Amino acid sequence: MVWIERFRSEKVKDSVTILETIKAQVTAIPRVEDAMCLLCSKCAARMVCKSKALIQIDPGEAPFIDASRCYGCQVCIPACPAGAIVSG
Repeated sequence: MVWIERFRSEKVKDSVTILETIKAQVTAIPRVEDAMCLLCSKCAARMVCKSKALIQIDPGEAPFIDASRCYGCQVCIPACPAGAIVSG
């Protein structure tokens, strides 16, 4: 499970600022279907991932998605030419 924290500040009497933490749970972390992955030399999905959550350890292996880094934006799903990244 991944949590994203957003802070909102409010000004109250005497210019004291109160920070309120709002947490949104991200539930749709995509996953890589190893059998569908074409093992592209330059993975298009890895290039569009802003959080660098798509990790490839060895060049001959399919990448995986690190859930602790993933924002859940799913921009990697349409970027994969093989359709190997699916919504989790």
